[in-house]
Amino acid sequence: MRFGFFLGASLEKITRTLPLILLLRQPDFSVSCSNKQAYCDRDKGSEENCWKTHSQVAEYSTAGEMAAPKGLLLYYNEYSFYSQKVVLALHEKKLPFETHDIDLNGEQYKPWFLQINPRGEVPVLQDSGKIIPDSARIIDYLEDNFSNGHSPRLIPMDQGGEVRQKITYFRGIIDKINGNVLTIGSLLHPELATGSKKVPFIGPVRKQLVNADKDSAKNLRKYAEDNPGAREMLLEKAENQEKKHEKMLNKEEFVAILKEADKLFDEVEAQLAQHADKTNWWLCTDEFTVADVSLTILLVRVNQIGMEPYFWTNGKRPHVEQYFMRVQERDSYKKTIPTAFSLVKTVFKTQMPLIIGGLFGRRNP
Repeated sequence: MRFGFFLGASLEKITRTLPLILLLRQPDFSVSCSNKQAYCDRDKGSEENCWKTHSQVAEYSTAGEMAAPKGLLLYYNEYSFYSQKVVLALHEKKLPFETHDIDLNGEQYKPWFLQINPRGEVPVLQDSGKIIPDSARIIDYLEDNFSNGHSPRLIPMDQGGEVRQKITYFRGIIDKINGNVLTIGSLLHPELATGSKKVPFIGPVRKQLVNADKDSAKNLRKYAEDNPGAREMLLEKAENQEKKHEKMLNKEEFVAILKEADKLFDEVEAQLAQHADKTNWWLCTDEFTVADVSLTILLVRVNQIGMEPYFWTNGKRPHVEQYFMRVQERDSYKKTIPTAFSLVKTVFKTQMPLIIGGLFGRRNP
C-alpha cells in the first residue's frame, strides 16, 4: 500500500519535474555569423574564423558549471529530438564523449549558455577549442574529423558516388520533417494519433506539454526582459512561436504536414522494399549511415506520440515497421533512447530529499 502510494506520487512528480515540459519549443537552428557567436559556414569550408576557445567558454560559465574538458562535450537534453540524432551518431561512430544535460525549463537562457549558443538551443558540441551548434552541422563535423579505422563512417566512401548521393538525398528529405511539430500537432489533434502513447508522452505529461506550448511565447518575452543582450533574438523567437502555435491549432494545417510525412514514408518504404531479401540491409546500403540516424530518430518520435498506425503499422508499410523493429536492437539505439526506467530515475534524482524524508506532498515548482 505504501509502495502504491509512492508510485502515484512519483507519477505526479513526472508532470512537475520532467525537463521535456518546455522542450518542444526548441526547434533545431542555424546560427548566423558574428564576432562573438559560435558559428561555422559549411559552404566556405573554413574553420579559422568559426569557434570560441575553451578558455573563452570557461570565462562565461558561472561557478559550479561544468568546465570544458579536453575532448568532446555535448550540451543536450536526453529527450530532445535533435539531441538524440547527435547522441545516436556519436554512439554509431564509437566516439567517447561527455554530456552536460541542459534543463530546458530555463537553463538554456542563462547568460553562460547564451554565450555558448546565442540562440539558447540544444544540441551544441564542444570539441576542445571549438563550439559547433545545430545537429546536422555537428554530425557533419564528426564525420569530417572523426572517421578512421576506430570510428566508422556514416557516409561510406568505398561504395561509389551513387550510394553517397542516395544517402544524402534521403537524409535531406527525412530532415525536412520536424519531429517537434509532429509532436505538438498530435497533442492538439489527438484523434489523429490513435496508437498507444509511450514514455515520455504519457497521459499526465501531455496536458502539461500543450499548456507549455501555449505559454511559450509569453515565457520567451519574460526571458527577453531578463536578458537584455539576447532581447532581440528572444522576442523574435516569441513571435515565431506564436505563429507556429496558431498554425498547429488549425487541423487542416497539421493534416497538410502529415501528408508531407506520408510522401516521405512512401519513398522510404519503396527504398526498403528494393532490398527486402537482404537481412543485413539498412536504408541505402548494408552499412548504417547518416540517413539511418535521421530515420531512426524520426521513427522513435512518431512511435512515442502514438502516430505509428497513421504511418506504418497494421500492414500499411511493412518494411518500415520491420526496419523499426530491427533498429531497436542496435547497441547505439539502446544507449540513445531513454527508457521508462530512466524516466523514473530522473524523478528519483530530482525528488531524492523528499523520498529520503518519506514525504510525498506537492512540491513548489
